Amino acid sequence: MAERTVLSIATESTIFILINITAILGNCFVLAAISRKPRLRKTANWYILTLAISDLFVAVTCMPLTIGPSIKGEWLYSHVICQIQGYVLHIWGFFSLIIIAATAVHRYFGVVRQVRLREIFTKTLIILMVISCFTLSTAVAVGMRFALDVPFQFGPHFFCTPSLPDKKIERAVALSIYVAVIAIPSSTLLFCYFKVYRAVRRHLILIMPNLRPQHQLHSDMKLSTRVEEIKTTKLVFGIITGFCLLWIPLGMIGTLYVSDVFLPRWVHLMYDYLMFMTAATNPLIYGFVNTSFRAEYARIVRCKK
Repeated sequence: MAERTVLSIATESTIFILINITAILGNCFVLAAISRKPRLRKTANWYILTLAISDLFVAVTCMPLTIGPSIKGEWLYSHVICQIQGYVLHIWGFFSLIIIAATAVHRYFGVVRQVRLREIFTKTLIILMVISCFTLSTAVAVGMRFALDVPFQFGPHFFCTPSLPDKKIERAVALSIYVAVIAIPSSTLLFCYFKVYRAVRRHLILIMPNLRPQHQLHSDMKLSTRVEEIKTTKLVFGIITGFCLLWIPLGMIGTLYVSDVFLPRWVHLMYDYLMFMTAATNPLIYGFVNTSFRAEYARIVRCKK
């Protein structure tokens, strides 16, 4: 920290500020788009809505606390604030990964097992799933703190992380967390989207060319429904891709760190950027992949109803 130049301090702090502003504005756009357009309020987007709320909460409460330390090179707030930031960041990170896996499961039933979609994924069940994901994330973060008596402290990152004095315990905890909230959700979403991709590809290759003219009206209705399913699947798949591009390097850096592998300062800094970028990338993915979100973004910017 002491060897940083004025230019490096200004650059690092500016990047944190830009990520923070992007996360706040982007997730506000998502919430505004869903609230303004009834077509975007379907159950498949409830997970997106929940994720946007959690990302916005972190962008408002936790991200600004990193700007001061990135400028001064030290924690500027109280010990209590450090503990709160550590809890919120860990709950949010765990919740994001678990809710993404739940979204993938929903899309699997929406495309591969459509008959059972409405039977299983009722509004009540979706609400219970979201609450369960949040409860599980909170239990992991709080349980790690009290069961192992692990406080949060500043460094080597610009936000508060767990401080484990024993390396064996640190590796065991890290391995358990990686398996519970990274490996299992990642395996779930990969399995679900492989099935989704295969089902959509089979439909487009085998069924579409065989539609008969005498059933044109019925076929058009089926085609319209299927196209909507494909659009929604592309949107969520884009979210998954963005998360994987961010979380895989995060997992690798975390694994190397707890394995006592020396990491230069810029690697820890990249970890911080990637961590906060996970809250800022989803709104951008919605705009690029989904035409409904993109059109609503444009209406919001132009102040049109």
